[in-house]
Amino acid sequence: MRRVGDTTGSEDPASGGRPTPSDGHGPPATAGRGPYRPVPSDGHGLSPDGGRGPTTRRSRALLRSLAPPVWRSLPWVALTVAGGLGLLFAASTRLPDQTPGAEVGLTVLRVTALSGGVGLAFLLDDPARHTTAASPLGRPYRAGLRLAMATPLLALWWTAVVLLLPGPTRPPLGPVTLEALATATFAIALATATVRFTDGAEVGKGVAIWLGAAAAVAVLVPARWGLLTLPADRWWEETHVRWAVLLAVTLASTVLCVPEPLRRRQVPGLSPFGGVRG
Repeated sequence: MRRVGDTTGSEDPASGGRPTPSDGHGPPATAGRGPYRPVPSDGHGLSPDGGRGPTTRRSRALLRSLAPPVWRSLPWVALTVAGGLGLLFAASTRLPDQTPGAEVGLTVLRVTALSGGVGLAFLLDDPARHTTAASPLGRPYRAGLRLAMATPLLALWWTAVVLLLPGPTRPPLGPVTLEALATATFAIALATATVRFTDGAEVGKGVAIWLGAAAAVAVLVPARWGLLTLPADRWWEETHVRWAVLLAVTLASTVLCVPEPLRRRQVPGLSPFGGVRG
């Protein structure tokens, strides 16, 4: 006879009185079933079948399905015009009989980078913004998809611009490429901030104006404290430290401003879509 409190097993009438296995820490296993085995977890209460894996696969599938319409909705006119102007600026250095110097090439590349920044100011323009806001994928995914599509094109465009310059006209490419990257991220940061804090669907024109105003201010600031110096200046390296800081700040601003705001402040008397309330 088994003593009371014996935890080695329990008798099940359905098994003919035979003891069924038990682990001593839970209910006994029923006849016809194996011992109790806990469902593995990822540490956050999610099983492998219902956890983050299927969600990640679903997000990837949604991104693949969203890629064709996003590609078609890119502002191709603005990007093509800005890129074409940049290529024309670079090609103009081959027109004179005498090859221009590196200082002229530096100016040409800076103007070309500004032209590319103006094109990127229109990158987040979405006439259907108030419709696509209800899509399963949030705005960080949609904006990231646009950036992922534009980045290879931007790299190819900048490479073509540099190759169009004659060898003696090319300035130090590392510092100038840093300036171009900072200009591009500055335009994108302005666009993401404008989209986040306003209800506008097409913000490119306003961002382009702000970018042009910032370029005008940079021209007026003395070279010693500004961003536009020449390689022969003694503060050339200090200037590009400021360019690197500008690049880091604009990247951080872009990351912070990409998500949709939780609440949007509205002007009394105006609807969220710009109309007048009755």
